Amino acid sequence: MELSYQIPRPALIWTLVAVVLVLLPQSIRMPIWIGVVALFCVCWRVLIHNGKLNYPSRKLRVVVVLFTLIVSFSQIRNIGIGLDSAASLLALGFVFKLIEMRHKRDIYVVISLCFVMSMVAFLYSQSVLTTLYVALVVAVAMGAMIALNRSSSVVDNRGTARLAMKIAAQALPLTIVLFLVFPRIAPLWAVPMQTGVNSTGVTDEMSPGDISQLARSAELAFRVQFEDGVELTHGQLYWRGLVLDHFDGVTWRRSRNSSAYSVAASLADFRISYDDRIRTLGEPVSYNVILEPTQQPWLFGLHLAEDVNDEFFSGRNFELFNNGRITQRLSYDLRSYMQNQTDVLLLDSSRNRTLELPDGGNERSLEFAIGLRASVSTDREYANSVLAHFRQNQYFYTLNAPLLGENRIDEFLFDTMAGFCEHYASSFTYLMRSVGIPARVVVGYQGAEANPYENYLMVYQYNAHAWSEVWFEGEGWVRFDPTGAVSPTRIELGVQEALRNDPAFMEDDLFSAARFGGIGWLNAMRLRLDAIEYEWNQLVVNYDEDVQFELFERLFGEVTEQKVIMLMATLAFIVIVAVGFTVINIEPRIQRTPIDRFYLRVCRELAKINLVRRRGEGPIAFKDRICAERPELADAMAELTDMYVKLNYVGKSVSGAEQKNEMQALQTVYAKLKTKMPALAGLRRTG
Repeated sequence: MELSYQIPRPALIWTLVAVVLVLLPQSIRMPIWIGVVALFCVCWRVLIHNGKLNYPSRKLRVVVVLFTLIVSFSQIRNIGIGLDSAASLLALGFVFKLIEMRHKRDIYVVISLCFVMSMVAFLYSQSVLTTLYVALVVAVAMGAMIALNRSSSVVDNRGTARLAMKIAAQALPLTIVLFLVFPRIAPLWAVPMQTGVNSTGVTDEMSPGDISQLARSAELAFRVQFEDGVELTHGQLYWRGLVLDHFDGVTWRRSRNSSAYSVAASLADFRISYDDRIRTLGEPVSYNVILEPTQQPWLFGLHLAEDVNDEFFSGRNFELFNNGRITQRLSYDLRSYMQNQTDVLLLDSSRNRTLELPDGGNERSLEFAIGLRASVSTDREYANSVLAHFRQNQYFYTLNAPLLGENRIDEFLFDTMAGFCEHYASSFTYLMRSVGIPARVVVGYQGAEANPYENYLMVYQYNAHAWSEVWFEGEGWVRFDPTGAVSPTRIELGVQEALRNDPAFMEDDLFSAARFGGIGWLNAMRLRLDAIEYEWNQLVVNYDEDVQFELFERLFGEVTEQKVIMLMATLAFIVIVAVGFTVINIEPRIQRTPIDRFYLRVCRELAKINLVRRRGEGPIAFKDRICAERPELADAMAELTDMYVKLNYVGKSVSGAEQKNEMQALQTVYAKLKTKMPALAGLRRTG
């Protein structure tokens, strides 16, 4: 292979580092074996460069192609056609290309794929940390391109890094301009966004242990910011998600015909009477929610929530749904009427659905409910009596609830008497239905942590909660939270206070910063970092076509196509000119060594007695001419020049101590030269 086509060692190192950095975040989402294959290919590439292994043969390349096809079908079969499968296949082709790089054009392909894989990372996350990491990957990839185009004899990784950072910094202003003014249009291509990531947060089913499992996680669920400085108490923060109205004796579910998609299909049917089903009092509370990806279509908000921008649709139980699964961070605006009545007149279909109980089982609970109902006069008094039963008996609020058998309601109410919110909501709702009172379970989140630095709330997975809604004649659906009867601290102060001494609380995130909220400086740092992330979402991630249009209208009045094109052209010209001045350097400053500065000063002093060093004249030629013209300076000038040449050209590899000794000797010779020239008598000694 000709030398001109050899991949320089520095370029290979930079490229391999870029490949590893690109694949690291992807390896978390991809199957483990793909990471093993990637590591194997990187090691093979290093061994090829060191002459320990050869390039793959033609037969092996055919096997690799067949292997990739098999993997493709397997990925599509297991997780479908989506982002995860596309990213996995791209990663495989990416690393396989490493071991067949032979020419410069091959390494250009690999570097280009580094940029593509960096963009894939943004499809999963647009956080500040992801952005900084991708910026690092881009800088390293540019370093690989720089090293590839430098002389193969040059090994200056520090200089390559500086140049890569400089190029990245020069591109930043143009990037910002394009981000602000370039039209926010949809891409010409699209990737299905379903991923292999499991859904996070509450689901449309609830069995004993489901909600308590979420309390072991400190992952963020969503952030909320209220408008006009509205402040609500912790006990008012019920973030309503889904209504579960079907119970089979073990699991609460949404009725099959109340799925998000069937509701969308029948939207017009119940929209007609939607306004007749609600009564509101007072002014609504307006707020913005930034929801983390859940892989589910439902949204969360305070009851009774209305979509401000009419982007979502409502379920028949006043739930909110997105048009498709939420695979990326989603920002939406809601308003909620905190004082409301819903379904004061209950339809027979809803009544039947919310009274349904499984046949057989839980006889003790049925007997208890009938006896308690007979002791009071109204349905509301009965509901309060059930709460009093929880409050006055030895019930415990815990994440480590005992396992339940076939008659789960009976065993919880009369045997174990310990459980999490789903146990209390399930049993309370069952007791209501047992005496003919319509009731249903609601799942969502309760409470939040305030961030004082940006005045918003943070809701975590451990805030997941379940409660009940009971229907009363003339009142409609009324919220009851039996968990509050057992653990008032959970509702008024939060789950962290209620489970402070429970070892299972947040056990899935042992190293989460939220666990160390009692440490002042660490908690302050955590909140500040989250505030930065929140501002990033508000200003950058949520910068869509609507925000851009509003910005243009404020700055330039009516928005027209001509104005947008002119603005883009003007800003691009300004940025290019500014960057151009940093690139074009007419007279670059020469970095001189101390010995060079010393010698040039001697030359300037010699010029004062008409011994001017000519343009392009080297030190030895200059010395020979001085010796010929001024013989009295010959010995000192010859000795000084010889020492200068030795120190500046020959002795560049000597140690610092030796250079210091040589410099002192040179100054001694320089002193002799001064004694020979009266014109130099006033020259100060250099050091």
